[in-house]
Amino acid sequence: MYCKQTMAAPVETPSVEVLQVTLNKVRSLRSSVTNFFRVLAEGPKEENEDEDKVESSLGESCIKTLADIKNQLRDLETQVVALNTPTNPMSLGNTGLLSLDPSPDKLPLYYQLLDCYTWTEKVHTYSTMMHSLLGSNNLKRTHIALSLSAKRRQFKVQYNHNVSQQQVDTVIQSINLMFQDMTLNVSRPFGNNAVIQVTLGRVLRAVVTFKGLLIEWVVVRAYNEPLLDEDGKVDLYTPSQYKVFQKVTDNANAAMLNFCSPGFSDLSVRSFFTWLHSFASLFTDVCKRCGNHLHNHMPPTWREFRTLDPFHEECKP
Repeated sequence: MYCKQTMAAPVETPSVEVLQVTLNKVRSLRSSVTNFFRVLAEGPKEENEDEDKVESSLGESCIKTLADIKNQLRDLETQVVALNTPTNPMSLGNTGLLSLDPSPDKLPLYYQLLDCYTWTEKVHTYSTMMHSLLGSNNLKRTHIALSLSAKRRQFKVQYNHNVSQQQVDTVIQSINLMFQDMTLNVSRPFGNNAVIQVTLGRVLRAVVTFKGLLIEWVVVRAYNEPLLDEDGKVDLYTPSQYKVFQKVTDNANAAMLNFCSPGFSDLSVRSFFTWLHSFASLFTDVCKRCGNHLHNHMPPTWREFRTLDPFHEECKP
């Protein structure tokens, strides 16, 4: 159906300025032709009572308009010659018969197919040019001592979801020493994975579930709400009854995903608990944007990840 064009010599495309000038010439020629037919239909604009003078004025107007059309046509021909026309027009074979289909819904298929093949040729041309340009630049590393370089590039994959309990306890203990008003108690009710019970001053309590050194789930509750269920086990999923701490829970899980970094698990855990510690002044901070303590009866429940600045939900950046 479609024969691919040879890539002997790419056809230079005319510049935008040349095309703009040519279109302006066509527009001027059409305006002059329209003016000529208007003069023939309506006569000259001057109103003369003498019939001989009217015919003379009509003739002069027509001659003048035809002279303008001749000059503009000559300029247009000169401008069109400067345009580069494709030497080998694209042949679509039998698909050209689609343009002869009288059905209105099938008539645009030919032009869509033509545009598709045109863009395919452009992609092929540009890819060929990029291949030649990139092929001339040697971006590969040296092959000297390849085996030694390969050994140096090898690294040990760290599986942070399966680490020893001592490593987790060491990280939690170091975080415990960082903040005096935040207490972290470690328990393992479900095996090796740790569950951290956090008490931040007299503001809030939280349950942080770990899988190795990766944080999986966070629930934040008020200070007067229990962390244990009726059976004395750690309650991992019951949300707080207060809307403020429900919103803090949502933001804490968003922060947990933001700070998650499997390659730097120690840093990600410390960053998360530093962010959580910023809620020690939850009910005393003012919003950095509006400067108010409350907005819609809510304190600033959002903390910016880098600066830890407090914001209301409606004011956060």
